[in-house]
Amino acid sequence: MQGISRSALNSVSNSLIISEVCTEGRRKLTLLPFSIDVTQPSTFYKSFSEKKLTSYGSARRGKIEQHRLRLLHRHSPPGGEMFEIGPGHGTLAEHAVQAGWQYTAIEASPILVDVLKKKGLRVIESWTPPIPVPDASADVVYADQVLEHMSGIDAAREFTAEALRALRPGGVFFVVVPDYLKERTFFWDVDYTHNFVTTQRRVSQLFNDNGFDILQIERSIGVSTGFRRDALAAGAVLANLPGLNTLSRRTGTEDLLFKIRKNLFETLTFVARKPTA
Repeated sequence: MQGISRSALNSVSNSLIISEVCTEGRRKLTLLPFSIDVTQPSTFYKSFSEKKLTSYGSARRGKIEQHRLRLLHRHSPPGGEMFEIGPGHGTLAEHAVQAGWQYTAIEASPILVDVLKKKGLRVIESWTPPIPVPDASADVVYADQVLEHMSGIDAAREFTAEALRALRPGGVFFVVVPDYLKERTFFWDVDYTHNFVTTQRRVSQLFNDNGFDILQIERSIGVSTGFRRDALAAGAVLANLPGLNTLSRRTGTEDLLFKIRKNLFETLTFVARKPTA
């Protein structure tokens, strides 16, 4: 069942899905009577949802979100419909609303849905894919560190195809992902829900295959790009020296080492456009 969305599974939870490849290369789904429980507990992603940022962390997060909004505004002026998938605690949302976007959050975690609604934000509680919006209804689909959570290639392709469907012609798909080639094992350790490996080449191929024109790719650590990013990446090597994990366990500094690595976490930002014709 790889690549079939959880919401789609919920709608056919009394059926067994049989997948057949047709001559056109498309898949035909046949439903047979069956019973399967595919619901997720309300505590999904609880460890992240209940995490509190320090004053430093909150300020750093705010600067990062403002930096990304400025990058977005180079390619798409505010005022249109923005749908953010996986908005977390809504830091970007608050800046987006202030900038003039007609903002809607799409969030699967009931805990975070409650947090976002208390901030007065418009929220759709849903898993993605599919993206629960009408065809050609969005000016921006924004997904910050979401793609790497897809269950595999099929789900990543479906997610990208859904973004293309949801966007108006000329709309922008704004995607932030970790750079696996720098993070390596920390890509897996930082979050147990990471599944789909993201690199500049892999994501570029994915977007090109699914019909997007890539306008810009930015490599950064926090808000640092260019030579500043390069210097931080060089420093990150020291946080990954052989034997450092063992030393941190024996000295009780595992959490400190994790925070250092997290602050040196590298991301790739893709700004891609849906063709107008």
